[in-house]
Amino acid sequence: MNNHPVLRAPGFLYRDQELHCERVPLHELAAQFGTPLYVYSATTIRERFRAFRRAFGRARHTICYSVKANSNLAVLRLLQRLGAGFDVVSGGELARMLKVDRRAAEDVVFSGVGKTADEIAAGLRAGILMFNVESESELAVLARCAARARKKARVALRVNPHIETETHPYISTGLREHKFGVAIEQARTLYARIREENYLDPAGISVHIGSQITDMEPFRQAMLRVAELVRQLAADGHRIRYIDAGGGLGISYTGEDDFPARAQAYAQAVLAPLRGLKIHLLLEPGRALVGPAGALLTRVLYIKSNDHKRFVVVDAGMNDLVRPVLYAAYHEIVPVAHRDGVRRAEVDIVGPVCETGDFLARDRQMPMLSEGELLAVLDAGAYGMSLASNYNTRGRPAEVMVEGAKARLIRRRETAADMMRGERK
Repeated sequence: MNNHPVLRAPGFLYRDQELHCERVPLHELAAQFGTPLYVYSATTIRERFRAFRRAFGRARHTICYSVKANSNLAVLRLLQRLGAGFDVVSGGELARMLKVDRRAAEDVVFSGVGKTADEIAAGLRAGILMFNVESESELAVLARCAARARKKARVALRVNPHIETETHPYISTGLREHKFGVAIEQARTLYARIREENYLDPAGISVHIGSQITDMEPFRQAMLRVAELVRQLAADGHRIRYIDAGGGLGISYTGEDDFPARAQAYAQAVLAPLRGLKIHLLLEPGRALVGPAGALLTRVLYIKSNDHKRFVVVDAGMNDLVRPVLYAAYHEIVPVAHRDGVRRAEVDIVGPVCETGDFLARDRQMPMLSEGELLAVLDAGAYGMSLASNYNTRGRPAEVMVEGAKARLIRRRETAADMMRGERK
């Protein structure tokens, strides 16, 4: 019997007052693997990927999952088996993809504003689909690397369409004052230069206006400007075969989310301006696929009061989940054991790290909690573990993947020996 509203079906839901990931009770995972612990629902990732793919229907497209959202090899393998391509932003992320399957490189786009010559050379050796180039200087380095390797590199200029979005300023990328891309007004001149290089193929156009965007209009506006650029380039004699629409589709961090409908609205906003253009669309969702598929389990260590202020001290800190302090991000936090009719109180949920900024929630209404109790921080599947650090020489959490009634460890907990392995005294 389910005695509590479903939280994040099919991944996280209460059964008989106990929070489960699919059919596995979270308290069992905490007992087996310890806390803090990242837990992922494979079924949620699979269902969201398929909903995203259905939204784009028969349009020629490849879903290039944004590896930076969650780069665990098990997550990447799951998506690769579903038919995903990948968007990488470093040589390390490319290496992860090659470890999953070297053939996956055929559907990899390499983005990022600061690619090194070594990273570019690695991409050329791997035979990736395309480089998303972000500056005239990078273009020159890519041309030299490609000529040295005698390999033709497909190129998409990342254009900056100067589109404003309602998101956190740190994850907005589409304005002129941001470091990303080249001004869309300069694109025709740069494409003419690309065509002069023997080992560069001006195959596409790339655009990405930011992250955690829930209003579809900025996506539509960006695609209108890109479509016009495609037509201008065609008049200049270029054959643009790919448009990389980037990522950025947001999720609800409060649980009110009809993802298939959201994906359909996004697809309509992106596809409508491109009607009549014979292009292959590349899409780079990250958070939208894996965010609600993950939760961070943490245990209450102490409960204390300083005058009128009440603190719940847990064993997960800002090194485990930095989003609340970095982006002032909201994550719903729920007890693993649900109890009806419990009095509520306003608390700060804080971690053990030696920083005032070490908190998961401030002034949050929570049921009265007890020391030793388990909490789940929801919607932590994206930019949780991938942003985790060893600050205070704290080992990063273990990660577990759940499918149905089965759970498997996909990254063991980091030890002090792991953290000091590369050091010399």
